[in-house]
Amino acid sequence: PAPATPSQPEREIGTAVGKTIPHFTVEAHDLSGDEPRVVQFDSHARERTTVYVFMSKTCPWCDLYEDRLAEMSSTYGEKGVDFVTVYPTRATPVEQKIAHFKKAEFAGLFLDDVDARVAAQLKITKTPEVMVVKKDGEIVFRGGIDDSPQNVESVERAYLKDAIDAVLAGKQVETTGAPLYG
Repeated sequence: PAPATPSQPEREIGTAVGKTIPHFTVEAHDLSGDEPRVVQFDSHARERTTVYVFMSKTCPWCDLYEDRLAEMSSTYGEKGVDFVTVYPTRATPVEQKIAHFKKAEFAGLFLDDVDARVAAQLKITKTPEVMVVKKDGEIVFRGGIDDSPQNVESVERAYLKDAIDAVLAGKQVETTGAPLYG
């Protein structure tokens, strides 16, 4: 008899586009309700496409993208995409990171990666850096957000937005990586 067909493509675990995101579990903060709560986050137990946004409260490049990321996290959250904002630093106290997350009006989960374990496991090198991972765990995009950090009106290539739109439309992501600034 023929071997059973797996329910999802079997891909090598890795951090490159086309690989399955490495498995990790961490505590995450859900700040969406009146009472903040801590939830268990599992990178392999996702029911929706997930966008990982690696941020820093002190990075000037992150500051330039705050409004765009807040808008995308809200808009795409309503369309079935989870945003996980990861702060990979021990230099900033968690209270300041939470205050930054709330002030920026990010939607989704907040992950305090105080020892940068998640960032290291995913080979994140700069902030802001983003990864788009389909619900089956396949990494379909990683890199920068768009081609104009200083001026939203000058954006010609909206890399992150285009990748999310392609996934939501059931299409292949055409541009799977983008330059990082900073």
